[in-house]
Amino acid sequence: MNDQYGGQPYSQNQLLLKIHFMNENRRDFIKKTGVSLAAMSVIGIGSAVAATADPEPKKNVNGDALQELANSSKIRIVIQAPAEASQQQISFCKQAGVNSVVLLADGAKSSADYYKEKKRLFAGSGLDIYGVTNLSLINNEKIVLNLPGRDAEIELYKQHLRDLGKAGIGYTTYAHSGNGVWSSADGTARADAVARTYDPNGKNTGQWGDKKYTGPLSHGRQYTTLEMWANFEHFIRAVAPVAEENNVRIGILPDNPPVAKLAGVPRLFSSFEGYQHGLMLAKSPNVGVCLSIGTWASGDKLGKDVFGMIDYYGRHKKLFSVAASNVDKPVNFTETFIDGGYVDIYKVMKALKSVNFDGIVFPDHMPKMIAEAGGRGGPNPAYDPSLAWTVGYTKCLRDRVEEEAVI
Repeated sequence: MNDQYGGQPYSQNQLLLKIHFMNENRRDFIKKTGVSLAAMSVIGIGSAVAATADPEPKKNVNGDALQELANSSKIRIVIQAPAEASQQQISFCKQAGVNSVVLLADGAKSSADYYKEKKRLFAGSGLDIYGVTNLSLINNEKIVLNLPGRDAEIELYKQHLRDLGKAGIGYTTYAHSGNGVWSSADGTARADAVARTYDPNGKNTGQWGDKKYTGPLSHGRQYTTLEMWANFEHFIRAVAPVAEENNVRIGILPDNPPVAKLAGVPRLFSSFEGYQHGLMLAKSPNVGVCLSIGTWASGDKLGKDVFGMIDYYGRHKKLFSVAASNVDKPVNFTETFIDGGYVDIYKVMKALKSVNFDGIVFPDHMPKMIAEAGGRGGPNPAYDPSLAWTVGYTKCLRDRVEEEAVI
């Protein structure tokens, strides 16, 4: 059965849930109306409020229907998991309540057979591999800055896409920052949890993997915006056709922090205008946006805010994934727990639902909670309370908006 606005058909459980609430609301309305009319006729309008009876307890909604609603949601909550995850870490992902993961893989081990083997391993615990991020080829300074060996790295990226296609994996995240993610000294979030900060006037360093970058010039010279866009065009025009041939979507993360230039290197994906230009150069349905909520919210005058980006790229089917994170304020910021920043994550989920978002939401950039030293079965290296909290919080809000859309 289609909804009255021509949307997707309801499943049987979704339809039962909708009917249940319609019936409950009708009975509640009739009961309240009857009580109010009786009160007005007997004791007068002014006393009607005092005469209303206590409402009956609402009946429980069918739990299977709610679970089916969550499982069928196109807003998929996933965890980024190491490709070399232990069985404990794999079990943790399933215990946290997700059905899919995005693997963080070492490029030296990546191949189609490797990805297929990981799919079998995770499937044994009921987990699907939605995507793979090749850590050796994201924020790759040779590709971004046209350093010696660039074209060899681009060939590796093309092979990464072919390997994903052969393994039946349809998504990968990409970032195009030449000198990594920049931060100030650690700060604190709620209850003194250790958190990343950035102060534009402070002492900052960039980092990606094992590499660290410092100012005033991270690579010994000033790069121009024109040459940076030429470098990106060279890369994306080479890899986009391969992504299309292998049915793989590439989601591009924003620069973190989203400022125009750091240590002599322009940062292209730090504004709505930058994304528009980058996607125009790509000219591909398989190249889109991986929107980090916290990163985007940490910027200033980016052309569109978080909700504007979701609305625009969601409606154009260019929003492929969302990183669930939050900050206390723009520009001079501290990363917070997902519920502790200035962006309302419930409204984010509502915005995603309003554009029929069909992609993934994954926790990222979380403050560090104090982990228990032990517990049932002794010390557990897979135990990550901050990740578990973020997954649970985002799942609850996602489920809430899905229920509201049916009721």
